[in-house]
Amino acid sequence: MKRPLLQGFLLLVLAATAMPVLAHHGWAGNSAGEVEVTGTVVTGVTLAGAHGTMQIKDADGNIWDITLAPGPRTHRAGLRENIIPVGAEVTVFGERNEDPEVFEAKVRRVVWQDQVFDVYPPE
Repeated sequence: MKRPLLQGFLLLVLAATAMPVLAHHGWAGNSAGEVEVTGTVVTGVTLAGAHGTMQIKDADGNIWDITLAPGPRTHRAGLRENIIPVGAEVTVFGERNEDPEVFEAKVRRVVWQDQVFDVYPPE
């Protein structure tokens, strides 16, 4: 009776530790071509999770989910939480989501005022 319980527990632990790896999707789903979006920051940069994120609202009122590099890499690029205030205008450059109904981009560069944050520097 103890053996199935132990096996079930080990399976649960293994599944829980594998979830972050499965969630990391690289550029999958965001390969519809280069995109440049200028908008107002709605949700500031957060570095929690597998990648940094933020949200911006474009001139048409669309809210874009912006995926940045992993937290440490985004931080090294100088883009940290609370640097760009909510309400600020930014321009992002990256790859658009393949679904034209989804306003999402994985970006290489964020420009705010005179600051350029290359979260994925050009090679």
